[in-house]
Amino acid sequence: MNEQIPILSEILDNLTFIFDNPEVTYSLIPIKSHKNPIYELTLTNQTKNTSEVYIIKRLQIESANIEYNSIKLLKKQNMNVPSVLLYKNPFIIQEKIIGTDLCDYINENLIGKKDLSEVPNEIKDNLYNAIKLLAKWLAKFHKNNIIPKDDEGKIIVLNKGDARLKNFIINTSNDKLYGIDFEESHEGNYIEDISWVCCSLIDTNPGIFEMEEPLHKIELLNLFLREYFTLNHDFKFSFSDFTRSLIENLNKVIIRRELNFGLLNKNTFLSKIIKEID
Repeated sequence: MNEQIPILSEILDNLTFIFDNPEVTYSLIPIKSHKNPIYELTLTNQTKNTSEVYIIKRLQIESANIEYNSIKLLKKQNMNVPSVLLYKNPFIIQEKIIGTDLCDYINENLIGKKDLSEVPNEIKDNLYNAIKLLAKWLAKFHKNNIIPKDDEGKIIVLNKGDARLKNFIINTSNDKLYGIDFEESHEGNYIEDISWVCCSLIDTNPGIFEMEEPLHKIELLNLFLREYFTLNHDFKFSFSDFTRSLIENLNKVIIRRELNFGLLNKNTFLSKIIKEID
């Protein structure tokens, strides 16, 4: 971190404009991340006894451009994403979204359960609502960003990239869901994002690596698919393309985590996934 301090100091010196009083102090707290250095930045106005919290990310140069341009585009589309306070490649300082990452929100309510019938109705309704918010967010993201192509019959979109549940924040106080982390955004088939969402649903504890059939997760997965393709009814749902992508992603997870699980095949659990969207 020492080698970054001069650059960080230069950037942070420009942030006093957000307070009326220029006497602003700041603190940086590292946040655990597997990919890039990330810090929680707190700016404090001692005179007014106020503070504001932001996230500061140091990305690869190309990734920083992708993230910044993606957020700028999505803000114009009124998507729920963080506002960027300052961008100076490779640093991005953006607002900290208040809430819980969707992975924790779902899994903490399912630990020790085998089926959604075991979950209290109020919590179950909250989980259904969270999945519907996720489907609505991703459906809007893809529909807003269809890439014109000459090849008729294929819909190419801007994919979010790294569409795992941890990269979505739910704020239950205002019933909103936000997308974060766009450094891997790219053009491609919308099935890519969809399969990563579903992979993240069933590969996190409690999921397919903890129980033979995580029925609660599969039910939520099916709900997500129905909601997404109901909203984006012009997008085709191909069960074969989806399951192929899902299995590929799950096998990547097995290899990355070095799990003693063996590679999955389509006959493992896919019989309970919906085949068609009505």
